[in-house]
Amino acid sequence: FAFFPDWLRNLPKSGGWLNVVKVLLGFFELAFSLKFLSVADQAYGWNLLSRPTFIAIWVTLFILAGIYLLGKIRLPHDSPVESISVPRFFGAIACISFGIYLVPGLFGAPLNVISAFTPPLSKNDNSIYTKPVSAQFYDFDKAMAAAKAGNKPVIIDFTGYGCVNCRKMESAVWSDPAVSKKINEDYILVSLFVDDRTPLPQPITVDENDKQIKIETQGEKWSYLQRHKFGANAQPFYILLSPEGKLLNHSFAFTENPSEFLQFLSEGQDNINK
Repeated sequence: FAFFPDWLRNLPKSGGWLNVVKVLLGFFELAFSLKFLSVADQAYGWNLLSRPTFIAIWVTLFILAGIYLLGKIRLPHDSPVESISVPRFFGAIACISFGIYLVPGLFGAPLNVISAFTPPLSKNDNSIYTKPVSAQFYDFDKAMAAAKAGNKPVIIDFTGYGCVNCRKMESAVWSDPAVSKKINEDYILVSLFVDDRTPLPQPITVDENDKQIKIETQGEKWSYLQRHKFGANAQPFYILLSPEGKLLNHSFAFTENPSEFLQFLSEGQDNINK
């Protein structure tokens, strides 16, 4: 409007339509605020929002938004709805359709469209669509001990509760049947969350770049491990190790192509005996 001030003259006068816009934005704001609550919930271990709970709230909010646009719900400052305009009708259809699209997510569907926002699918979530891929361990030392005991290679998944691309990988790539089968049957998966706020039993002091830094949380510990051992500080970041701790393949970052990640896993497995 600053560049094209004449557009201001063409705006309709404020009235009932503006209140509808404010209410609709309120529905959307409530939905997206759950993303930030979900990140904090996972990072601090509150366990308030599971993936099905998150999706159920989104289904409710978007269907209610659609019903509101159809005039079936009236709030105190709304004008009487005598007729539904074409844009309002299609807006209602879009909201209700999106809410219906989310319903299969309650039963484990990947929902790639919103995979960046939802909490990850855990092994405790009932899924009728695919066998969930979830970490067997969240501690590096425990994972390596299990790898030696079971003679299996390890996938180190450097991830984060607030990592958007990590959720995309889990939804679009890990949900692929061939990939999930390979991970679940042939590897030990350890997920190391670099933003985990769980305090360490005892702070650790380490040297980094000629400075002493104090590590006080689990996330800081895993972030230091990633930087110090593998020279990276971005997530997602995947490393394959043999049971003896030998690097099996090059590191792997983000992709939405399951075949690329499957090739990465297969090459690592082929290199075990070399």
